[in-house]
Amino acid sequence: MNIFRGIFLFAIFGAVFYGCTPDPVYPAIPALTFKEFIQPAGSDTLIVVYSFTDGDGDIGLTPTDADSNMVMCVYVQDGLGVHRPMLNTNTPDPLDSIMYTYRIPNLTAGQVGLEGDIYLTLGNKWLIGRDTLQFNTFLLDNSDNRSNYVRTQSVILTH
Repeated sequence: MNIFRGIFLFAIFGAVFYGCTPDPVYPAIPALTFKEFIQPAGSDTLIVVYSFTDGDGDIGLTPTDADSNMVMCVYVQDGLGVHRPMLNTNTPDPLDSIMYTYRIPNLTAGQVGLEGDIYLTLGNKWLIGRDTLQFNTFLLDNSDNRSNYVRTQSVILTH
């Protein structure tokens, strides 16, 4: 009987201790980290996964906002193994690189200490003919605070 009382007291102590932990505190400037690449089998898409934190919780756009709040520049590996910005051949500027812009939807209003994962799915439109890529990405919050730039590791595309 004493063993059950010890387990019961330990369970109550654990629940009280866990319930009393403070909410995480993050800086007001968003922070971004690269998490992983996912290449679904039998698909011509690439999913890039990032983790983020934001202390004041003002990440996200409403459906009526016209801007984007996440930008990802594409880098391709050249013949010497150096990653260079992927040039956009659809513009007259020969130095214009391919950039994806994203709209992270408005997250829980008034919530502080936001953290989570962002999954960006890329179709094969810009990836055709490429085999090794990297991405340089940043995130903006509604106060125009820009996160750190995150350079991903290289990914070898499977076609």
